[in-house]
Amino acid sequence: MNTKAPKYNMVSVDFWDTLVRADSNGEKRTEARMNAIRTVSRRYEMEPTNEAIRNAREHVSRTFDEEWFGRQRTMTTRELVQGMLDLLAIPAKPAEVDDLTEAFRESLFLGPPEPAPGVKEALANISLYYRLAIISDTMFSPGSVIRRYLDQLDILHHFEAFAFSDELGVSKPNRKAYETVLSETGADAGRSWHVGDMLRTDITGAKALGMQAILYTGFADKKKSIDSSTEATPDYECTSWENVADILISEV
Repeated sequence: MNTKAPKYNMVSVDFWDTLVRADSNGEKRTEARMNAIRTVSRRYEMEPTNEAIRNAREHVSRTFDEEWFGRQRTMTTRELVQGMLDLLAIPAKPAEVDDLTEAFRESLFLGPPEPAPGVKEALANISLYYRLAIISDTMFSPGSVIRRYLDQLDILHHFEAFAFSDELGVSKPNRKAYETVLSETGADAGRSWHVGDMLRTDITGAKALGMQAILYTGFADKKKSIDSSTEATPDYECTSWENVADILISEV
């Protein structure tokens, strides 16, 4: 715990496209997952084409989005894997589904996403004034894997609390995600912040609880980040972590 940070001040941070660039090395992660599918399919003398595997991936992604945005829940890695197997008509045994699920989870390390420029220095500075937490919606990479990756980046130690959707059973903007980290850090919502790249989830959820919020657009332009279906408005918009740190420290 960072004893220098005031008790009631907290900053929660999104993972994908906030701490790291989501599309960096994405092709390597995709290839690792496709190879894992092929390995299982060959045991049944099947050889799905790249197009068939991509179509199955796109189908489960659409289903994922329906759950994510429509029901504030993210499907687990195993659900997504089983969905792809069903679409490809691969009759994998339960143990094979387990192994394939693990391969999908671990693919993050075969194509690690690049950290945001300046994020390590910014977190070190912000942690002097705020307690830090992560609120992240997960897909193929669950919270347990993301923790290990953050440890590899040498930034895990900055964070005191975590709210990963696969562990909570809900996703942003569900208030439970924000209440979880506020409770675990002993922070007051009115003196806390959330930093994320999506208005529809990150900003909407934070503002609903009375938190202040920063829309991070370092990996996406403003038009892509803003969703016209929500009226949530961030307190600030930032294109760099240096800017994020400057604002948060100035607001202490």
